[in-house]
Amino acid sequence: MWFFTRKGGVSEPPYDSLNVSTLVGDERSAVEENLSRIRASMSGRSSAWVRQVAGDGVVRVEEGRFGGEGDALVTGSAGFSLAVAIADCVPVALVGDGVVGMVHSGWRGTLKGISGKAAKEMGDPSVVRAYIGPGIRRCCYEVSEEVAGRFADRFGRGVVDGRMLSLAASIETDLREAGVAEVHDLGLCTGCRTDLFYSHRKEGPKTGRNLAAVALEPGGHGGGAR
Repeated sequence: MWFFTRKGGVSEPPYDSLNVSTLVGDERSAVEENLSRIRASMSGRSSAWVRQVAGDGVVRVEEGRFGGEGDALVTGSAGFSLAVAIADCVPVALVGDGVVGMVHSGWRGTLKGISGKAAKEMGDPSVVRAYIGPGIRRCCYEVSEEVAGRFADRFGRGVVDGRMLSLAASIETDLREAGVAEVHDLGLCTGCRTDLFYSHRKEGPKTGRNLAAVALEPGGHGGGAR
């Protein structure tokens, strides 16, 4: 799997420098060059994408291309990666037995249990390993009282501190309830580390998007690390 930082690209500020989205105002030529560099670092793999809609849709794809609408991708095919674009929402890479998944989990998708749903779509969740990537953390993520209350009701009081919300803790709870026994959290906060990651909450709408990806190797394992 790969959790890319914002470094190593060609985009100009405020998108500096490895922005992967053409939907935020960056120059298309810069984004295309950034994606080319990312493909090269992933041994030339193409990527399967979806149009992210902050929901709980899980899309099964069998080739590296645009896969429609949703916020999670699952595949049992090797040779390409599953990719999501993030700027505070949490990427979750899932590695199972001959199958991988990639999740874009914002607060709405987290409440709907998108990570657990994707793990179940992969077959036996008990053999799935989950990796929670860089996203906004409790230290930087203040939500409304209404949203905090919904998370406390769904995942327990431990995921909130007043109006400060831990998406990562909520996602881990969701995954374990789905039957995933092995959950690893990188512990990186996009809000604290805008030197490394884009953060919509800290930088506003004129910022870029980081890429997170996972691929199935021919031997049936999830590949890559960045």
